[in-house]
Amino acid sequence: MKICVDMLSFRKKVLLSDVILLLLFIALLFPFVGKTVGNIMRKSLEDKAKTLITTLQSTQDLPGMLAILEDHKRLVFHQIALIDPEERMLYVTHGNEIATESFASDYELEHPELLEALERGRGYGDGYSEFYQEQFSYIAMQFTAQGHVYVLRVGFPSNEVRTLAVDFEMGFLALGIFILLLYSVMTWAIIHRLTRPIQQIVDAVAPYQEGREEFLPKIILSEAMQTDEFGKLASTLNSLNEKIQKQIEHLTRQKKETEDILESLSEGVIAFDTSAKVTFANQVSCRMLRAHHDAMIGYILPHLPASSPIVEGLAKKCHEGVLQALQTSETIVQTWTLGDGGKIYLDLIAAPLAHQSGAILVLQDKTSDYKVVEMGKDFIANASHELRTPITIIRGFAETLQDIPKLSPTMLHEITEKIVRTCGRLDRLVKSLLTLADIENLPETNFRPYDLLPLIEHCKHILLTAHPEATITIREDLQRAYVAVEGDLFDLAIMNLLENAVKYSPSPAHIEVILQAAPHHRVEIAVQDHGIGIPEKDLPHIFDRFYTVDKARSRKSGGAGLGLSIVKTIIDKHHGTIKASSELGKGTRFTISLPLQTERG
Repeated sequence: MKICVDMLSFRKKVLLSDVILLLLFIALLFPFVGKTVGNIMRKSLEDKAKTLITTLQSTQDLPGMLAILEDHKRLVFHQIALIDPEERMLYVTHGNEIATESFASDYELEHPELLEALERGRGYGDGYSEFYQEQFSYIAMQFTAQGHVYVLRVGFPSNEVRTLAVDFEMGFLALGIFILLLYSVMTWAIIHRLTRPIQQIVDAVAPYQEGREEFLPKIILSEAMQTDEFGKLASTLNSLNEKIQKQIEHLTRQKKETEDILESLSEGVIAFDTSAKVTFANQVSCRMLRAHHDAMIGYILPHLPASSPIVEGLAKKCHEGVLQALQTSETIVQTWTLGDGGKIYLDLIAAPLAHQSGAILVLQDKTSDYKVVEMGKDFIANASHELRTPITIIRGFAETLQDIPKLSPTMLHEITEKIVRTCGRLDRLVKSLLTLADIENLPETNFRPYDLLPLIEHCKHILLTAHPEATITIREDLQRAYVAVEGDLFDLAIMNLLENAVKYSPSPAHIEVILQAAPHHRVEIAVQDHGIGIPEKDLPHIFDRFYTVDKARSRKSGGAGLGLSIVKTIIDKHHGTIKASSELGKGTRFTISLPLQTERG
């Protein structure tokens, strides 16, 4: 785990720092100790020389001075020499023997410490003693006694100085290592004590970081750590975690609600980022573009695998609108037609999102609106045509009566009979149009619960009164079937179906009415005849206004193609459905489905 490795690396860094500090300490220790010991030895020699000089200055003559030197040579120094201002060696010791005069006269005075003492009053130097066969350290000091100037030179073996320095160095080294180790142990213990709660926090967060937990778990420290700053830190992190978790849950719910709302829309909705890549698409838009949801997310629309050139063109058109909206920061509205003959009409609305964070595309299916417009146009055209035909007939006969006032009684009767029949057809047409308008504006407060079986029996008796030769059989699977209907309108719908069955069946007509239960607490009414049937190509249009299958027969019978349209409008008003199935030469079956009421209201 990365955080644990970082934490361990921090401890390693501390240990490495201690080791580097130890090495640096050792590297600086030896020259420092050597120099310090040298300074100590020099200071010691200098102090002892000063003491000896003070003693020499207290004597009365030179022999007294030499006697004092002889007394001190075995106690203080390895080598003592006394030189007068004329650079004559007055006294020198070599081990246990005093140098003879001849030896003193041969003694070399060209030592740097002597020359420095003669010039400056004090001198220091190192040299090799032929007598002792080893290196010595010397100090020479100038002093005045009995009115004469003398130089006192004392020496000490350098190897003893080095030995003392090594002893000092080893002592300092041992002490330094001990102090450094103690410091390292204390530092390690303190760091371990300080990092232990951090490690507990890291261990608690690790499952979330590794993806094993969806949310950050609660951080629980030991009781000893709950009252210090780390406890406060853990408490703060837990509080922040709770707030973040609540915010995430709120955003998740909000996102889910937004997606549910967008999925419930009848329009296709697609969201894009600033590079025109899809970030969201509801199922309606996927169906319109005939693409799988996963295949759209993260892709540009023209790059989607198109199932047809028409869909490919739609995707390209949508992409162009989105790019234009992103570039201009304005809403772009376009219209696109799908299918042969303009079967599906789409409005493409591309709008930029706030803060230039992308764009949204809405695909609205306007087919129903266009169909309403087209139906309105067809209705006006058909109504005008149906009204023009009887008006033209009436006008023709009226002009005939006006131009030929003296007609035979037979011709006059025939003309007036045709005028009356045409006026009746015109009256039925106007009544049918008014009936359609009344149905569409009928309030549902007029609906009352009715038992369907008595209503169907009533319609049967009315039809048999007009067509006594017909045979109507009613089969019911329900003893009671209550439905909220408007009685007169429902009678009109059933009567239209029964009259159509008689009209398009060979005499005598045989009709079956079946009343049965249907799934989802509904009831079905089926009207089956054994007439001429309806061609398959005409079945999708038989409920359209002014649509007639056999136009010659419709004109002969006075039909205008509004009967089945009125039936469908009535059934739709009752929240029901109607469908037709037919086979040429064997008959037609109309099936009505209506919602049942649980009890009579």
